[in-house]
Amino acid sequence: MLSILTRPGRLCDGPSRRELLTVGTLGLVGLALPDYLRGKARAAESRAPGGTFGRAESVIVLYMQGSPSHIDLWDPKPAAPAEIRGEFQPIATRAPGMFLGEVLPRLAMEADKFALVRSTHVNPKGLPNHGSAIYMLLTGHDSSNFTATGLAVPPTREDLPSIGATAIRFRPAQAGRLGYVALCAPVGEGVVTGLAQGAGLLGGGHDPFTMYDDPTKPLRVDGLALPSDVTSVRLQGRRELRAKIVAERPMADANFDPYFEKAASLVESTKALAAFRLEDEPQGIRERYGLTRFGQSCLLARRLVEAGTRFVQVNWPARADQEPGPGPDGSWDTHRNNFPILRDHRAPVFDLTMSALVSDLAQRGLLESTLVVAIGEFGRSPRIGAATTNNVGPGGRDHWPHCYSFLIAGGGVRGGQVYGESDKHGAYPKQDPVHPWDMIATLYHLLGIPADMEYRDTLDRPRRLVQQGSPILGLL
Repeated sequence: MLSILTRPGRLCDGPSRRELLTVGTLGLVGLALPDYLRGKARAAESRAPGGTFGRAESVIVLYMQGSPSHIDLWDPKPAAPAEIRGEFQPIATRAPGMFLGEVLPRLAMEADKFALVRSTHVNPKGLPNHGSAIYMLLTGHDSSNFTATGLAVPPTREDLPSIGATAIRFRPAQAGRLGYVALCAPVGEGVVTGLAQGAGLLGGGHDPFTMYDDPTKPLRVDGLALPSDVTSVRLQGRRELRAKIVAERPMADANFDPYFEKAASLVESTKALAAFRLEDEPQGIRERYGLTRFGQSCLLARRLVEAGTRFVQVNWPARADQEPGPGPDGSWDTHRNNFPILRDHRAPVFDLTMSALVSDLAQRGLLESTLVVAIGEFGRSPRIGAATTNNVGPGGRDHWPHCYSFLIAGGGVRGGQVYGESDKHGAYPKQDPVHPWDMIATLYHLLGIPADMEYRDTLDRPRRLVQQGSPILGLL
């Protein structure tokens, strides 16, 4: 697996012999020599004072499937008419000039640690339904095989890879560490699950390690431990035998499972397995995150980052289009009863957990090296109770891809700022419009991966990591 951030020895001022040999194999992943050298140059820039390329070691993406209302949480409009501004009042935060909806009081006290982007917009294929927008958000590309109305279809190996899979393909985790982990619940719309979650054409070796069990209960992760009939001595014997066969018959290596060493290093390491033992956390910390499925998943994400995991995606527990009923695990898809659902159920869970996560990462010295993003696939309509393309009930807000917000923190992002601006109704970007692909390009930039790099798909076609877009340098 190629890492463009290696530090090999050098020959004079040019590439080392090892680097040149590596470049000779780049056709396997679709990289050309200029792309390779450009990546190394950017890695060098990141080590210069003030450089941000490669600043992040890990990423936590909180995917809020179903899409929260940006006006009611992130971008309050107190001067707008009542049918737009809604029932919530804005509250001041610790960041001067930044206001949040009144349902996020704990997060307001942590506003100096995160930034808000309020000018995000997207134009998904077909009607503004969840499936196509999810695919665009979580892969960085237009959907190509969805229904005419933008509804999801089951994932296949021909799909483009998710951002988590791409991240560990080009910035792999260290041996004995998990690369990409998906928590809390699968991404879902209708009967389709796993949407834009896997590695697609990059192959199964870059699929996420999934843990969708309820983390409020003890978790069993048998796959990260040796089977009862295999001792560490026996495993080492298998590795030595494999090495001898490959040494005598180099071409035989292609016939072995290419992920043998990765799996072996994981079961030999105790760090990956130990990260899942949430019962080792003090009860006060567990309660600070919230004793909910989402809260404990975010605590687990922090533990995984501490254990060296490169990319963790925490999916909100309800699927994107689920009816937004009461309780801590319901959907954000508030086509009706938006305000009581947010006030009494969704916002209290998110406010408690999100504030705990950024505060805990900061206190542990992890926020500077951990990028955190909380985002949905789109926003919700400014006008209450008015349908745009879908059936909207009393007090509801419809899908709205034309303008919405997301939270981003750590990993090189300057906290306490608002980037971009929406118009007076929160309907369209007014200043510094941003596409979700710009967010993904920013994520790759901070991980040390050039977003304009290309690889070859299964039909030998060049593919950019992100279809369009560039890093949002104003955040950094």
